[in-house]
Amino acid sequence: MTAYDLMINTNHHLIRGEELTDVQKASIVQQLLATRIEVGSVAGFYDGTMFHYKPSYFVPHAKKLKTVIPMGAQTGQVSDNSYELEIIRLLHKFSPPNDDISQMIEFTKERLKKSCFGYKDCFYCECFHASIVVQRFISSVSPTDTEWIVKQIAGYNKHFNDRRWHGGVQRYYWLSLSDMPYDIAEPEIYHQKEHIIAQLSRTYPLKNENDDIPLYVMRNALARLPEFAYIKARRPYIDKKTGRLKFDMAS
Repeated sequence: MTAYDLMINTNHHLIRGEELTDVQKASIVQQLLATRIEVGSVAGFYDGTMFHYKPSYFVPHAKKLKTVIPMGAQTGQVSDNSYELEIIRLLHKFSPPNDDISQMIEFTKERLKKSCFGYKDCFYCECFHASIVVQRFISSVSPTDTEWIVKQIAGYNKHFNDRRWHGGVQRYYWLSLSDMPYDIAEPEIYHQKEHIIAQLSRTYPLKNENDDIPLYVMRNALARLPEFAYIKARRPYIDKKTGRLKFDMAS
């Protein structure tokens, strides 16, 4: 299994609310760390002022890989950064505190602060996609950076209506709401509540094994609100009449 497949599968496992043993977590960390490169070791990796747009520790071997929640057509800027940030996020989640991963996180945060999509108010096209990936990363590895998280949220809300986005963009944003500190996420989930409910109440075709992931993403975000805590353990199912995925919202 490639590091990319491991990262995606692990994320999907967690999104579904499934548990991992300590042995499994340690194995995932070991496998992911085995793919780490020495910063600057890839030919052409640094190109002067543009180095902060590219991964520093984990570089995918294929171009334009799908993100955890596919967001439609993307540039390498989005998929490459998503690959690295999601891997570091898992390392942070599964490893006991250690200087090596802490240094990796701090270096990456400084890199992102120098990028237009990470901190500098650029939300055009692929930068809009990448900004959501950054928001999820910072919410997970550095939840005390509240000013940064709120800044990314404001940019999302300001520019979401600039164009018609692929549906996965909004779902990736909802995924990030499941990770960020509750006091920041709560007003945003309430703001998104009616749309999440409408989407969660629809039925969806089942074409592959991961088609249920968006439903779990919506469930996880909405279930953070006290009045919807009752859906937290519910799972999507296949409606026998239509053969489509369905989620029961009834209280």
